[in-house]
Amino acid sequence: MLHFLPRHLRPRREKIFGPAPEHRLDENAKARVWTMANAYNSANRRPGQHQGPLTWATLRVLRALLWRFHGADGGGRCFPSYERIAATAKCARSTVALAVRALEEAELLTWVNRLTKIRRRERDLFGHWRSEWQVLRTSNGYRFVDPLEREPGRRVWCKSENPTRPQNRKKQKDGARLDGAQVIQEETSQAPPEQTERPEIALRREHNPAAGALLSATERAALVARLDSKPTRADWAAWERDLEARIGTI
Repeated sequence: MLHFLPRHLRPRREKIFGPAPEHRLDENAKARVWTMANAYNSANRRPGQHQGPLTWATLRVLRALLWRFHGADGGGRCFPSYERIAATAKCARSTVALAVRALEEAELLTWVNRLTKIRRRERDLFGHWRSEWQVLRTSNGYRFVDPLEREPGRRVWCKSENPTRPQNRKKQKDGARLDGAQVIQEETSQAPPEQTERPEIALRREHNPAAGALLSATERAALVARLDSKPTRADWAAWERDLEARIGTI
């Protein structure tokens, strides 16, 4: 998991311009996130902790994000400022910053940094007026992690009894189906079709000895999965050989 890495080794957080990303949640999904937070506290509570890793203030911040700010724009967005969260959760702004990071460590939410660009007019060193663009950070765009989304093959529905909702129509196109009021969550039992190698890469593999280290799509996917879990030295060596071979085929 990425949060076990040192902070300087983690990938940089995504930064976007414009509105926050949309992610719709119904009341059932919000209840699952809230239940997951309490289960995380129960499983990770240590002696001497009154509540657990997620303090009362952190849970108040989560409750405010879920039931006060998420969907307040009429859609599935959640982008309040720290000041508004602090006023609703009745805590300090610094507590909100710590709570948001604790909730991300518990894998209950994630966020992107929202940016905006403004034109500012100021004097230069010679006293002449000039204008320049300045990028400012506005607020975060939060996205909650539904516990059902972590299960492979599951397609979480929004208001499962109503398949005509926009989110459900998209999931129906992806293969999910609804039987009355019962959501049928089918897991993919068949293995994904193996992708054939492109002819030009096959020719390069045949006539170029260095291209022999190229991995197929299935081999590369399995290697990436091992690198994300418990990689060995052989896995890293295979990754470097594949990377060098791919660079040589460009």
